[in-house]
Amino acid sequence: MLLNRYIIAFFLFSFIGWIGESIYCTICEHKRASRKSIFALICMIYGCGALLAFFTYDLMESGRLPNIKWWMIFIFAFVTSMVLGYPASWAFEKLFKERLCDCTNVPLNINGRISVPTSVVFGAVSILMVKALVPLVNKGLNTLSEALLDILAYVLVSIVLIDTTLIISLMTDFRRYVVLVDGGFQNHIAVFAEHFYANPDSYYNRVMQRVGDFKLSVSKNLIEKQLCEEEFAELIKDYLEYDVIKQMDEHIHHGTTTTLQHCENVAWICYLLNKKLNLNANEKELVEVAMLHDLFLYDWHDGDPARRIHGFVHADIACNNAIKHFGIPEKQQEAIRSHMWPLNITKIPKSREAVILCIVDKYCALIETVRLNKHFGLRH
Repeated sequence: MLLNRYIIAFFLFSFIGWIGESIYCTICEHKRASRKSIFALICMIYGCGALLAFFTYDLMESGRLPNIKWWMIFIFAFVTSMVLGYPASWAFEKLFKERLCDCTNVPLNINGRISVPTSVVFGAVSILMVKALVPLVNKGLNTLSEALLDILAYVLVSIVLIDTTLIISLMTDFRRYVVLVDGGFQNHIAVFAEHFYANPDSYYNRVMQRVGDFKLSVSKNLIEKQLCEEEFAELIKDYLEYDVIKQMDEHIHHGTTTTLQHCENVAWICYLLNKKLNLNANEKELVEVAMLHDLFLYDWHDGDPARRIHGFVHADIACNNAIKHFGIPEKQQEAIRSHMWPLNITKIPKSREAVILCIVDKYCALIETVRLNKHFGLRH
């Protein structure tokens, strides 16, 4: 599948870029150095370049783009590096207080952010990538089965999602913040109870003492889970009555999971995340976009050549069907159209509901593909 090829190529070249950057930094700093994201051994900027190179190669192979000469590749890469490198370096420094690439000691540099020599190297590497590496990697990927490509793609996407979560957690010191909030809440409750029931012999004081000593039992957890399931079932029951929704159960989506089961899995995990983590997304809107986000109504495994770009187009198809059958408003339309980001790179999630849907959809797709649904909290 075209989408999985791009995903695997992105990670492969990101890893190769990490190796190159680590070697370069080690030589320059005369000690072992590593340029990567926090936990995953990748440098994503090289993966982005590889995606552009693969896309260009596919266009040339299909005849939609004439064969590009090596010098044209060099000029395009050189100019792109100079034009985009400066704002990217500036934005990275403002966000993370660190230089993306320090060219201060390189000749012909501009404020240490970009330089002519580094852009020349970028142009040369681009020629090597488009003319040699991309065809070689493409040939290798074509020898792998579709099932193996699916598993590799979902595993790699999951690694980056975990890596991103850990980065955010470290940057915000999330766990310490939660502990402080929980401790502060408990202290406020204790102070309130102490002042409100000052008489130690009062009936209310004895009642409050019993409440304070109450331990959350297993049975109460089970009751809470049942209440969540009943509330969720109430939220989705109207959708399950529509014939167009029932049609989604006729097509396999991931592994042995049908499209309808996938949408219900996504809706369930979205609902739980929003409720348990207090994300404050609109619950009704969140469940609605989750139930309708894959309303494309066809089997994308049927071998039809048009399905090769399914990953790029199905979000729009599903959204158009949702508008036709359910008349969803603009906010929900945006969430459905952007749920395949960053594959559809121009359609960025803009609302809280859209971001939750985008992340949960990939989580559920991975779990369904490796067929461990019940082990990871999915409903089907």
